[in-house]
Amino acid sequence: MSLLKKFIALPVLAATLATSMSVASELDYPTKRLNYTIAFGPGGGNDLMSRTVVDILKKYKFYDKTIRVDNLAGGSGAVGFNYVAQQQGNPYHLTSTSGNFLGTPLVSNTGWTYQDFTPIGLLAQDAMFIVVRADSDFQSASDFVEYAKHNRVTIGGTGAAGPERVVASLFAEAAGFDYDYVPSQDGGGMVTSLTSKSVDAIVANPSEVSGQITAGNFRPLAYSESQRSTVYQDVPTFKEQGYDFAFSLPRGVVMPSEVDPAVQQWWVETLQKVVDTPEWQDYLTTNSLSGNTVWGEDFAKNLAATNADFKRVLTQIGAIK
Repeated sequence: MSLLKKFIALPVLAATLATSMSVASELDYPTKRLNYTIAFGPGGGNDLMSRTVVDILKKYKFYDKTIRVDNLAGGSGAVGFNYVAQQQGNPYHLTSTSGNFLGTPLVSNTGWTYQDFTPIGLLAQDAMFIVVRADSDFQSASDFVEYAKHNRVTIGGTGAAGPERVVASLFAEAAGFDYDYVPSQDGGGMVTSLTSKSVDAIVANPSEVSGQITAGNFRPLAYSESQRSTVYQDVPTFKEQGYDFAFSLPRGVVMPSEVDPAVQQWWVETLQKVVDTPEWQDYLTTNSLSGNTVWGEDFAKNLAATNADFKRVLTQIGAIK
């Protein structure tokens, strides 16, 4: 960072800290232990994100009280998210969102939905690539669409009703072509389906195909977030190529419903400091996640739009009624 940028950044940081301290002082917040619930088992993506957030909160003393972290797994996130939802009005409970934060209530009777939480921030976006082999004639999404309008194409992904299927369907709907979907049991099988030419393309999380892209074996044609990835900045979005949709899994933070709006704002400002740290930037790069953030009520709108797309596609393919 240049000396000029440092001089500019210091007043901005000081103002942010002053605002947070002012809100905390007026609320006498925080005064208690924070309970951070992870709705999945140790070692997964949600667990890694949650513990990265907590480690940063502790390291920089952004939260100066004790933080307790518990893994409360079960029911594809239903158990842990339900526990936090039951803490209505309690400002000392947080949890991290994921695709299952939206998907599980759509396919199961959980007793809660994303609307039963206070949105704090979307800290990272877990979006998808559509990828072809490097020796393919498809150089862009429009090349693929032109072929697909005259030939039946096959698109692979992981699972029969996951985010890969949603992105493939939204793309086909926006571009006006039909396709056959070929699900694989895991990311390895999906990659093999493309290398073996069993499918024309795959929809994949960037982390699943980054090695093949770096090695020159695969070519990404488009990215499913509304903005370009902060990690893969050279890959155009579907939107900028003329296909009007966006879809990404929400890696964010929420609290129970009915939390004081001033506490919500305190956490927005606190997590804005978290995502500015080098540790968070390392986390994004290592896990191939985009760092485009959304805060507060804008996060609520983002969740609503993503949930609507998820529900519509799952209904179309018969996964839900």
